[in-house]
Amino acid sequence: MKQAYLITAYKDFDQLYELANFFSETAYVLIHVDAKSKSITDAEIEILNRIPGCEAFRSQVIRWGSFTHLEAIAELLIRALKKEDVGYLHLLTGEDYPLFSAKELDARFLGSDKIYMSSIPFGEFTDTVRVRYRYVNLMANRNLKNKFLWLLQDLAGKLQELLGKVRVSIGNVPESRLFKGLVYISMPRDAAAYVIRYIAGEGASFWKGLKTCQVPEEFFFQTILLNHEAFRDRIEDQELRYMDWAGGDGASPVYLGSDSFDNIAKAREEGKCFARKFHPYLSADLRTKIKETYLSL
Repeated sequence: MKQAYLITAYKDFDQLYELANFFSETAYVLIHVDAKSKSITDAEIEILNRIPGCEAFRSQVIRWGSFTHLEAIAELLIRALKKEDVGYLHLLTGEDYPLFSAKELDARFLGSDKIYMSSIPFGEFTDTVRVRYRYVNLMANRNLKNKFLWLLQDLAGKLQELLGKVRVSIGNVPESRLFKGLVYISMPRDAAAYVIRYIAGEGASFWKGLKTCQVPEEFFFQTILLNHEAFRDRIEDQELRYMDWAGGDGASPVYLGSDSFDNIAKAREEGKCFARKFHPYLSADLRTKIKETYLSL
């Protein structure tokens, strides 16, 4: 059996190429490149595809907070599951970096039935989170980091409230059964296969409902897997990715620098396997130190 690392990316080809070479030492690497990206060329995608075990492609135009990112992730899952020897899957970005060698990661996860993901139940949702699904997102395929578009969507939400058009579900899933968390999770093959079967079958209405939510990816895996008893009991409520949210914009973690190494070392001791986010220049020294300390085995 082999692992599969599913990566969404839109820039920094050199970092992406390094990741693909690293993981492909023992595993499959599947990469979705944002279709609107000019930072990664078609020629560079072909270079990635020459790496044994690596499959890179363009499909969706990704906009922050939109359903298209979720469509890209679903396509990555489907492609990975077509490989019959894939036993475990990790979702990453092109700005992630491993904290263990490829062989160490195989030793930890191949044969594991654990699902690693953080989650927040409906009862702990803030008003800001509830807004994401209660009102139809009229900017579903727009970049909602654009402050003007975000303002327009807020106004549209207030209008829908005045008109009594408030949703209390996503598709056929009532809000009382919704869970939220980061989309970058790690899971065994059977969990990934169930997710794909669910959105194609009994969860088709949920999948359709996600199309008009804000940041729908954060309701996706958590809601599907935590509402299935067999998978719920196998979930470890923890992130396997070290991230530094302090000083960020609230929507993304900050880029890591050399001063992050001690925190990363501690996170690694606690079981975190990856770190995010790495900048090609600002994080160069940190990346080198991680390689020399942990990956040069």
